[in-house]
Amino acid sequence: MTQPNPNMISYCDLPPAQPGEPLAVEWELYRREVGRLLAEGHAGRHILIKDDNIIGIYDTDEEAVTEGSRRFFGQDILVCQILAEERVYRAPWANTC
Repeated sequence: MTQPNPNMISYCDLPPAQPGEPLAVEWELYRREVGRLLAEGHAGRHILIKDDNIIGIYDTDEEAVTEGSRRFFGQDILVCQILAEERVYRAPWANTC
């Protein structure tokens, strides 16, 4: 039996955005839709989100970023790969007070 990888998190367990965070609206849309996108066969592709809208799904990160830059130059956009599991990054040097 395989053990779960402690360095990965299921899309079901993605943390919510904190109020006021940049791209909070876009992140919450991704969290709501990722299960459906995976079920539709988009695993490994890249999604472009602006505000509360999915702009498109692309084969590569470069395609998504290029389209986002073309349509929303100078504005915040979210581009991320559609994955069933996300890597967890730890920052041991970060201190909290």
